[in-house]
Amino acid sequence: MSLNFPRPLDKYPVVRTHKAEVVQAALADIYGRPTLRLAPRATRRLDAAINECRLRDVWLGYCRYGAAVSVEFPTVDYFLHLLPARGSGELGTGKTQISLTAKTGATISPDAGYRANYDASYECYVLKISASALTRKLAALTGASINEPLRMRPEMDVGRPAARALLDYLPLLADTLDAADPPFPDWWVSQTEQFLMAMFLFSNRHNYSHLLERDAAEAAPWQVRRVEEFIEANCHRPITLEEIAQVAGVSAFSLFRSFRKRHGCTPLEFISQARSRRRSAR
Repeated sequence: MSLNFPRPLDKYPVVRTHKAEVVQAALADIYGRPTLRLAPRATRRLDAAINECRLRDVWLGYCRYGAAVSVEFPTVDYFLHLLPARGSGELGTGKTQISLTAKTGATISPDAGYRANYDASYECYVLKISASALTRKLAALTGASINEPLRMRPEMDVGRPAARALLDYLPLLADTLDAADPPFPDWWVSQTEQFLMAMFLFSNRHNYSHLLERDAAEAAPWQVRRVEEFIEANCHRPITLEEIAQVAGVSAFSLFRSFRKRHGCTPLEFISQARSRRRSAR
């Protein structure tokens, strides 16, 4: 299969090579310092293509090796989500073993590391999220102090609606990035990252899931109005969940519930609508 065959995120190439040492050096720049080996009975030579696009605190990548390989990745400072697009593999992290096939996912926490074996046809999307940024988003959503490190369960429960939405969204985001020309607008980066982080937190089971699953008190009408006014006055720039939670004095999760009841949308969707109204008024 040709290295020049169009692949997701081909506008953002990291490496195209047949050499294992070149792949390993490229991976070291973006995923820590992994070890990569051809499988003992590999019948194809390496035919690697790795792409990655960075927004700000989120990266979306694509990876294929073109040959059966084994890899081992060290601990890092971000969360990693693997979404296979083709082929299959086996991944181990800690005592957990996961079968990787299309429309499944595996999530690796920063302090975990992992080892994996991929067949020659394996291709995957790779989502990276800064651990510190995701922790701040969790605190904004829940209004809680995050004292213990956030740790994700490696197996994704694809029966969860948010998990299915995330699996469907990543290829669409790759298409959007391929069709666009950077630099991207700051407001779009902020909105996209917040959407991804919130979806990621609701998609995966973790040690703070109980905070997201509890019945949050609704924000008072005056708190919703204060956020509405803040969004209308500031929609020309990026607005974060942390900001609107601070403006309201409640958790972003409470605002999500109240905005859905009042407007039929989330605060993030309300921000998009405010921007559309501003553009139409010009």
